[in-house]
Parts: sequence; structure tokens; C-alpha cells
Amino acid sequence: MPGPGRHAGPLAPDLEGGSLRFKATGDPAERTAGRLTLNIIRDELARIVEQRSADDPNLHYLDGRDLYGAADYAELPLPDEVHPDPAGHRRIAENFARLAFGDGGPFATKTG
Repeated sequence: MPGPGRHAGPLAPDLEGGSLRFKATGDPAERTAGRLTLNIIRDELARIVEQRSADDPNLHYLDGRDLYGAADYAELPLPDEVHPDPAGHRRIAENFARLAFGDGGPFATKTG
């Protein structure tokens, strides 16, 4: 999926094509030197929550890639490569509701 998830920042405006878009200006090789990408941050958050949830069963992590992933991007691309449009926000909300409150979700209604 294009966008800021795989390349280190900072982001810069890109006006090619007549519409405002953003692109990450960092060199992908800089990741090995500690430069952060959205994917690296998400992976670290998942690791930290997994570690700390052993002591706090109420601590949960919902990865943004599950809220809006490659299939969502293919159907509803980010207009500026960073921010979702109203349909994208709706998709994120639908995915959140399903993952957080649906079967097996951390806030699912317990029956029985």
C-alpha cells in the first residue's frame, strides 16, 4: 500500500498531477539507522502491548493495518496518500466496530 507506512518521514507535499498529495521523503535505508515508519511504530506498539497485557488483561491493541489495510486502500484509496476521505473514515469505523465489539473482540458482549 502506498503512503507513509513503509517509508521514513518526514512527509512533504506533492503537487504533481494537479492535486495535493503527500509523500515520505526519507530513504528506506534509513530505517536501519532507527528512522521510524508507521509500520515500525505499529509493530513496536503491538510488541509493547503484548508484553504489558500479561499484567493488565484490560490492555488491548488494534493495529491500524486491520482498520484500513491494503484491500481497503485498493477499494478506497487515500486521496492525498495520508488522510482518508469520508468513505474511508466510514470503512475504518466499520472495521473498528467489527474488530472491537464483534465475536472475539475485546469489548464483545459476553453471553451466558
